[in-house]
Amino acid sequence: MKNKIAIVIALLGLLTCSCRYRQVKDESPAVNTVKPGEKFRINLPENHTTGYTWQLSQDYDNTVLTQMNEVWHGNEKGVDFNLLGGAAGQTTLTFVNRKYTDTSDVKHFIVKIGAN
Repeated sequence: MKNKIAIVIALLGLLTCSCRYRQVKDESPAVNTVKPGEKFRINLPENHTTGYTWQLSQDYDNTVLTQMNEVWHGNEKGVDFNLLGGAAGQTTLTFVNRKYTDTSDVKHFIVKIGAN
């Protein structure tokens, strides 16, 4: 009976982990390695009371990764950009924090899709 409970707990843990997005945190010049088909996210601080929002520039290689969606979690937790690893390769994601045409910050993340 204890073995069955342990197996059920292990399976639930595995299920929970497979739904989560791994967080990529290292800004350029560091390289973040992601596996093909792996879901990952980049979280950036965003306070809507300032009027500034983060936008992902569309100049990355979309064969290497795909943007899935964005989820804003409130002023304290910021915004998640959810992405999916694609074909092997490397690309740079550029995020611009702007209000209308005024830019307050730019962040770059290098993402490499590979086996490691």
